[in-house]
Amino acid sequence: MEMLLVVAILAIITVICVPIYASLQNTNGLNIATNTLVQDLYQAQLLSRNETYNSAWGVAISGPNQTITLYAGTSYASRNTAYDTVFSFQTTSTVSGLSEIDFSKFYGLPQSTGSITLKSGNTTNTVTINSEGMVDY
Repeated sequence: MEMLLVVAILAIITVICVPIYASLQNTNGLNIATNTLVQDLYQAQLLSRNETYNSAWGVAISGPNQTITLYAGTSYASRNTAYDTVFSFQTTSTVSGLSEIDFSKFYGLPQSTGSITLKSGNTTNTVTINSEGMVDY
C-alpha cells in the first residue's frame, strides 16, 4: 500500500512538473535567439563601419529552419557565403516582421527599419531597430 502511494505521488509531481519544465525551456530558447539576434545586429553594424573585408554587412532571419545569419554583402541574396555565421534556434518559434537588415558601409546605418517579433508558446520578444541603428528589445 505504501509503495502504491509513493508511486501515485511521484506520478502527480511528474504531471505537474513536465509542462512547467517545457515552458521554461521554450522561454529560455526564445531568449537565447533574441539575444543572438541583437548581438548579430550590433556586430553587423560594427563590421560595416569598419568596412571589414571591404564589405557592408547584414543579418537575415529565415525559416523554415529558423536561422539567424550574419553575412558580408549588401543583401542576403548577393552575400559572400564564405563569411556567413549561422545560428539555428528552436523550430517551435515563429518569426514575423523584418527578415533582413543590411547596414551601409562606413556609416553602419540600417537600410531598413522596423521590428522583428520572435514568439514561442505564450512568450513574445520584439526587437526594434531605428534609422540610426539603435536596437531596442
